[in-house]
Amino acid sequence: MRILVLNYEYPPLGGGGGVAAANIAEEMARLGHHVDYITSHFMGLERQEQVNGVRVFREPVAGRKDYQTASILSMLSFPAAAVRRAVALRREADYDIIHTHFAIPSGPAGYILSKLWRKPHVLSVHGGDIYDPSKKYSPHRHPLLKLAVKRVLNQASTVVAQSKDIADRTVSIYRPKRPPLRIPLGFRTPRFAAADRAGLGLADGTVYAIAVSRLVPRKGYPELLAALAKCRSQRLVLLIAGDGPEAASLGRQCAELGIEGRVHFLGQVSEEQKYQYLSNADIFCLATHHEGFGIVYQEAMHCGLPIVTTNVGGQTDFLTDGDNALLIDPCDVEGLAAGLDRLAGDEAERRRMGARNREIIREYMIDGVARQYLLLFEEQIARRKS
Repeated sequence: MRILVLNYEYPPLGGGGGVAAANIAEEMARLGHHVDYITSHFMGLERQEQVNGVRVFREPVAGRKDYQTASILSMLSFPAAAVRRAVALRREADYDIIHTHFAIPSGPAGYILSKLWRKPHVLSVHGGDIYDPSKKYSPHRHPLLKLAVKRVLNQASTVVAQSKDIADRTVSIYRPKRPPLRIPLGFRTPRFAAADRAGLGLADGTVYAIAVSRLVPRKGYPELLAALAKCRSQRLVLLIAGDGPEAASLGRQCAELGIEGRVHFLGQVSEEQKYQYLSNADIFCLATHHEGFGIVYQEAMHCGLPIVTTNVGGQTDFLTDGDNALLIDPCDVEGLAAGLDRLAGDEAERRRMGARNREIIREYMIDGVARQYLLLFEEQIARRKS
């Protein structure tokens, strides 16, 4: 099968949606399929390369300023760039199917190519392209963007949501002609060199909570820092791995709260460093306002960490309060502090939840997820031919 993937983000650009899409594409290539992946270019990255069997094409876009976040201008310019590259690639050989990630901004490119080539178009929606409570320009708030998303949803041969939350919001907000299917994001077992606390500059006898994500408003870091300031446990230290536009303001907040010594900003870390820190931490925490799925939770689960996070979003498909996580209402600083204190003071509970997470993550491995997509692709190709 020849598969064309369109996604404006691909590692190291963007967040979990790019990582998840890359994992799916690479697994399809491993299973013997031809996969071309068109994405955005940014300074220092190769324009074209082969990554684990996937041909990756990075197209120049206007206004991209950093690795973590895409500007509105860069998103607006991606569809045209993607279509140009796709048309050029198709001169080599035809594609059987188009797989697009994110209704906005990638969806319009899939829409155009599907119409042009009369090929099935599978659209995966991830969260922020459907609903982001932290953004003023979230599509659910703007009539024109909302209409654009609805048209892309209705044009697609089928829509895939990664979680019940995203499936439900897609239906309730956009009322598409057909409800989306649900296929979760897949986890690929990482390979990384083992590291101990001493090698990472971490102290024995300290309880480390770690948060990994882009530093953007949706992740709720102001609430997380406020909760840390209220925690009774003085052994609890927070590690924050990631970078983004909120970094400077979060540093100032730490100073205002008097917790500079208990918060370590690690900045942007490599994949290997990320897993080394996760493997040496005690708790994973995130005060996110909403997640479409939350692949970073899978990474923490693999490393055997208990989780303290919010109860709104796709993470509730695999995180259960009291079983493998403590789930708190968004913006509930007191509840978040209580959850962190509870796990910081109970090593047995941390071990129990961590072991449970190692069990649950096995249900979300990438090979099973990729095969679900391939079966869907085969169905859509057969339907289009008939």
